[in-house]
Amino acid sequence: MTPASSQMMHLTRNANDSAELSQLEPLAQRVAQSIQSLLGSFTKGAFQIATGTANGARYPEWRIAQNPFGAAFRYMMPKRGEELLVHLPGSLVCQIVDLYYGGSGTVQARSEFSSAELRFLSGFGSQLAPLLKAQIDPDEGSPFEFVRAETDLLQMAWPKSREAIIVQSFFAEGEAIKPSAVSLILTTETLRFLDNRRSVEENQVAPTDAAWSERVRSATMRVKFPTRIVLTHCNVSFQKMLTLAPGDILPLLLPAQIPMIVSGRVFARGSLGEANGRAALMIEKIEKEMDQ
Repeated sequence: MTPASSQMMHLTRNANDSAELSQLEPLAQRVAQSIQSLLGSFTKGAFQIATGTANGARYPEWRIAQNPFGAAFRYMMPKRGEELLVHLPGSLVCQIVDLYYGGSGTVQARSEFSSAELRFLSGFGSQLAPLLKAQIDPDEGSPFEFVRAETDLLQMAWPKSREAIIVQSFFAEGEAIKPSAVSLILTTETLRFLDNRRSVEENQVAPTDAAWSERVRSATMRVKFPTRIVLTHCNVSFQKMLTLAPGDILPLLLPAQIPMIVSGRVFARGSLGEANGRAALMIEKIEKEMDQ
């Protein structure tokens, strides 16, 4: 597929933007498939959309750079407070409608939409809404609304706070469709929302099988650890060790609390006693932080 020429040469992507915008690539692929499927139903033939790059821009500059003959479909996520646009060039709309009504797709250049094309814009915008919602905001409790199709781009303005935008480009063509540029325009706030939601989804732990979890817990509880009860330590100098002989006596002092050592670390402390005629250790303290 040969990408269509575009007037959006002012769009930028620096090294810092690339890392942030790269998270849009999987979403862009899914959105491209949704738009391709919907437009293909109107053209009654082969229709393809390739995903381009995502770049940062300012909304006023992007709007001025577009051919005034085009349509921008406005969508709202009221619960999120976000808005996005899908832009189709007017020439692409005219070709699609001409094919839909049995034409060849060859149309003359003009600057206004016909009544049939305006009906197409309304229907396309409504039908695309649930497809976009499934890819962008699948939460069932969050509404996703098609506001309207704007055909006067020079008069369409977003609030000043939304001047910073992200333009995700696509390139469409078909058997009788000339290569055309299609765009998905997001605010930077929407990009942050998508990035935050992606992080939450990645950190969610998948539910585990209850029976499997119980088997793992049971097996863990049966693991045995080597345990030692250290009654005392005796320090003997090297010189003394060289002179030791049978019959020598080494004085031992029992500590007030005797440590219980598990896998080389102090796990608990207790006092020495007797139980059922055998020496025993009565646990008096469990160490909250095992000694190093």
